[in-house]
Amino acid sequence: MNVKSSGLIAPVIVPKASDILATRLRELIVKGQITPGSFLPTERDLVAESGLSRTSVRDALRVLESEGLITTKVGRTGGSMVTLPGRASVARSVELFVRTHGIRLESLLECRVAVEPTLARLAAKRRTEAQLAEMEALHEQFVASVDDVASYKNINLDWHLAIARASGNEPLMALMEAISTPIRDAMDYQHVTTPELRAIAVKAHTVILKALREQDEDAAFKRMDRHVAGYRDIATGVAPMPPAAAKAAAAR
Repeated sequence: MNVKSSGLIAPVIVPKASDILATRLRELIVKGQITPGSFLPTERDLVAESGLSRTSVRDALRVLESEGLITTKVGRTGGSMVTLPGRASVARSVELFVRTHGIRLESLLECRVAVEPTLARLAAKRRTEAQLAEMEALHEQFVASVDDVASYKNINLDWHLAIARASGNEPLMALMEAISTPIRDAMDYQHVTTPELRAIAVKAHTVILKALREQDEDAAFKRMDRHVAGYRDIATGVAPMPPAAAKAAAAR
C-alpha cells in the first residue's frame, strides 16, 4: 500500500556550494587556524582543493569580505588577506538593520534604556583620567550649545558615546554606536528638543558626570537610567512634557 506523505516530508534545502566553502573558511579564521595578516590559498588553489568552480570560490570569498573577515588585494602580490572585523563593522551592520527594517523610535529608545545605565555603571568603574577629561570637555561644549540645536544634538551624541567607550565593553559599545545616529536623526527628536528640555538635559548630564567623576557606580547607573527613561517617556508620549516645554512645542 502506498502511503501519501500529507506534508510529512519537508522541503529539502541544499546549501549553495559557495556558502559551504565560506563556512569552512570562516571556521578556520574564527578558530585561529588562519591568523590575521595571513593570506588564504590563492583562488586557483581553492578551486583545486575544494573541487568547486571558480565562480563558487569567488562567491565564497565575497561573503567573507562582506563580513570583514578578509580584504582582497589585487595585483601580483595580491590575494585574500585575513582580517578581524572591528567594532565599526558591527555597528554599521546593526545600523543598516535598523534603517532598512523601519525600526520604530520607541524600540530604539527601549534599547537605549536597557543599555546606557549599564554603560554608565561600567564607565564609572573603568574610566581613565583621559576619558574623564574628554567627557568633561564635551560637557562644557554641551552647556554652551543649548541655543544651537544642531550643535546640541551632535555634542549630546558625542558625550553619550564617550561614556560608552569608557565602559570598555565592546559589544555594548557597538550597539550604542549603531542606535545613536538613528535616534538623533529621528523626526520625533526634533519635537522634544525644546529650550526647557535642553536645560533639563544639561542638569541630567551634570549629575551623571559627577557620578562618573567620583566613580560612584550605583549613582551613575541610577542617574543615567532616570535620564534616558525620562526622555523615552516624553518622546513616546507616556509622560507629559514639562509645561513650558509643551507650550513651546505647541507654538511651533
